[in-house]
Order: sequence, then C-alpha cells, then structure tokens
Amino acid sequence: MAKRDSGRQRQRRLEALSDRIEDRLVDAPIGLHQLGGASEREALEAAGLPEEAVELWRRWDGMVLGNEDARLLAFAEHERATADANEAGILAAGDRVIGEIGRGLLVLPADPWEEGGEVVLVEDDGERAPYASSVLRLALGLVAEMAVLYDDDGEYREGLFGEDGELEPKAERRLLRRRLDFDEDAALPRFRLGQLLRRGGELRAARAELRLVLRCAPQFAWAHWELGRVELELELDAGASEDARPGEAARRFAEAAASARDPHVRALFLAWQARACADDQREALAGEVLTLDPGFVSARVAGVREALTDQDLDRARELLALGLAVSPRDLALLDLRSAIDDQA
Repeated sequence: MAKRDSGRQRQRRLEALSDRIEDRLVDAPIGLHQLGGASEREALEAAGLPEEAVELWRRWDGMVLGNEDARLLAFAEHERATADANEAGILAAGDRVIGEIGRGLLVLPADPWEEGGEVVLVEDDGERAPYASSVLRLALGLVAEMAVLYDDDGEYREGLFGEDGELEPKAERRLLRRRLDFDEDAALPRFRLGQLLRRGGELRAARAELRLVLRCAPQFAWAHWELGRVELELELDAGASEDARPGEAARRFAEAAASARDPHVRALFLAWQARACADDQREALAGEVLTLDPGFVSARVAGVREALTDQDLDRARELLALGLAVSPRDLALLDLRSAIDDQA
C-alpha cells in the first residue's frame, strides 16, 4: 500500500508540474507557442521514457516555443532525429534526441546521474553539457524564459540585444535566473550565470554558483575550468587575499582535464593548470599539452595576433599567458608580449 501511495504522490507531483506549464502557456500571447495534441501513454512507456517525459508528451506531442527559440519534437520524430544525429557521430550510446535549441540538440542520456541532468545539450561538434534536471522542468523553464524575451504582442522586448545582436549581459543574467527559478538544478544555465558573474568581477558570487553546479554535475569539465578561473583571479587579486585559496585553481583545472573527453579541450585545461601551478610542475604539464595538441602554441600565437588586430588586449594577454605557460621561450610569443605592451 505504501508503494502505491508513493506512486500516486509522484504522479500528482508530475501532474502539478504539467499544470504549471499549462497555466503559463494559457497566459502567453496568442500564437507565440505551437503545441502538439497528445501521445498515447502506452507507446511512451513502451519506449522507456522517464516518467516526466511520459507526462509531458502525454499532454503535448511536441512544442515550438517563441520564435522557434526552442523546440521539443513530436514523439514520432524522436527516432529519426536520433538516427540522424547518430549518423553524424555526435551522440553517445543510449542517447535519445527529444528537441532542439539553437544549433544544439536536447537529448535524454542513458545515465542522467553521470551526466548531471535528465536532459543534456549536445552541440554540433559533440560537446555535451547537462541542461536540465528533468523534462518537465525544462519545459517549464523554457516557457518562463519566453515571457522574459517577448512582450504581450509576441515581439522581442526592448533593450534585450546589443548592436552585435547578442543578448546584453543584464538581460542574459535575468533570463538565466528565470530558468533557475523553475529548475534550480539546471547545471548549464547556472554555469553560464557563474561565467557572467566572473566576467563582471563578482568573483565570490561566481564561486558560489559554480559550486552549486558541481554539486549537481560533478563530471561537468567546463564548470571545473570556470571555477578554476575564479580561483585563479582570486589568487592574483591582492585585495581578495582572504578569499584566495592557494593551489585551488590548479586543482580545479586538473579536475577539468580529468573530466574532458576531447583531447584538444583536455590540452587547454592542462595549459591553464600549468599557468596556475608552481614552476617545477610546468614542464611535465607542458609536455602533456603538446602531446595532446602539438599545434597548441602556434594556435595561441595566431589567437594573440587576432586579438591585437581586434584591439582586445584582455584576450591577447590571456592567450599569451597560456602560450608562455606551455612554451616560455617561444620567440613569437615573446615578440607578441612586446606588441601587447606597445598597444597598452
């Protein structure tokens, strides 16, 4: 009897989440979202979908949200979309494609615990990141995001985008916080919030957000890297000595490298570790970087030159520091250090 009651309570919770989504869809401007009818529960359960996914597609057989900002596929489209992505070689074993957002795919992974979320974002190069804690909370958060982006007439709100067409940092922060209001364990949105906070100089707040990310998704390599960047800035900031933890940045970069799947990404994280660690450890790390990515230093040289052309001195200094951490006597990098000093 206890198990039956537990099952009923769980179903009521899922239905309550669905009701919240429906309430927001009803309040949205007419025509802003397109919704499918419904799928048969038996077919959804036979496909092995998680309970929350069954509940969502049982009510709406697919959703197109906003100005096609995001799309949850109809149930019948899952198999073809998954086959196409498998043919492109960007999925892991057991992945099921359920939607699209931007150029990325929304995927149900075989092991949500390992991935850090029930829904994973897979980019067109195969890069993966935990995107939402569950399917229903994904849908609820996306519908809530649309209310931030669009006004009552279904048009983009004023002041959201800069001249380059990208979201303004304040608008992006508001959008991310809205997502997190409805899915507090959504790792990628919280990671992006932590990144924005670091870029804005709010290092302690960034550290707190990124720690929350890693509590939910301990294998999320980019979150370890971003937290390493926060710790490194705190170490280098004389005014933040009370918050600095010597050696923590290098440890975080090492964690990032250990969790990275792509060898070029792993090389990048190891270069950051070399930058943050003691001098006597750099040579061994530099050797690992160049084994994984023999063109690492030449790519930093090209990046510094490009940044100088764009007059982006912060980016130029960052790339120069990474290059010198791996190859401190590289003549091209040393010449570029002088060019940065001249342009400063």
